[in-house]
Amino acid sequence: MVNFRFHLVSLTAVFLALAAGITIGAGVVDRATVDRIERQLAQVEANRRQTNAENDQLAGDLSRWGRFSEEAGNAMVEGRLQGVGVFLIAVRGVDRKPIEGFTGSLRAAGATVEGTLWFTAKWLLAEEQDLRQLSGLLDVAPTTPPDDLRAGALARMTTAWGAGDGGTFIVALRDAAFVEFEPPAVPVAPLAQLPAANAVFVVISSDGAEVPDAELAHPLVAGLVAAGVRVVAAQPVPPPLPPSQRKPPAPDFVSVLRGDRDLAPRLSTVDNLDDYRGRIAAVLAIQGASQGRSGHYGFGPGAERVLPEVAP
Repeated sequence: MVNFRFHLVSLTAVFLALAAGITIGAGVVDRATVDRIERQLAQVEANRRQTNAENDQLAGDLSRWGRFSEEAGNAMVEGRLQGVGVFLIAVRGVDRKPIEGFTGSLRAAGATVEGTLWFTAKWLLAEEQDLRQLSGLLDVAPTTPPDDLRAGALARMTTAWGAGDGGTFIVALRDAAFVEFEPPAVPVAPLAQLPAANAVFVVISSDGAEVPDAELAHPLVAGLVAAGVRVVAAQPVPPPLPPSQRKPPAPDFVSVLRGDRDLAPRLSTVDNLDDYRGRIAAVLAIQGASQGRSGHYGFGPGAERVLPEVAP
């Protein structure tokens, strides 16, 4: 006869077996988990070493490019723009340093740098006074919408340049602080007489421009091309953003121009003016423009080559 003591002993044995099984199973699972984590840590360490090695290689390459640019200087472009006039246009907010380096390359190439015309933030037409001033210069109603005022002023400017006469309108824009003119150390001519005949226009903008490209730099380039003048559009490489500020990038100044089927064949672009290779590409692009050639250079979307083909 099975008594209570038998049942108690049996139940105790079952629970002891369960406890032993759980203990043994837990030990096996924990060991497998530990092994997996150790393998993952080893892989992470291997990836870290590989990344460090790649970073060291890239840093070495960058250092060698820096030495190359310092030692080569502007030897590649010396004399290539002899007798070519260059009229620089930039938008306030664009970093001056790449423009200054580029200007040095232009002078080494023998170009006649006629000066730099800076477009100011007044082109935003955010203030009533700015609206009144620009409408007065255009002799239109002060109630004219800002976009129409801006387009009218750019059209008048580019048409005058296309006819070879910037004239009094550019001077009036300067006097009203819509533009600021920086002549070279030895002035070529008064602003009203610039740019000289057959000069190449170089329009420079960037993500930092105080007036959005869609409102100023893009229609300015389109107007210049339509006016029949020779145009090179350039930009520095956009700086990297911290992870917290990263978002899908908007098309930059040069990319939009390259994507315009009507404009792209009629001008040249350079997307890395802050880089030694970009400065050389821009000088050679100006040489090509003065000889009726065009192309798109650099490393960004739509670039055809790093450098233009070197003419003899």
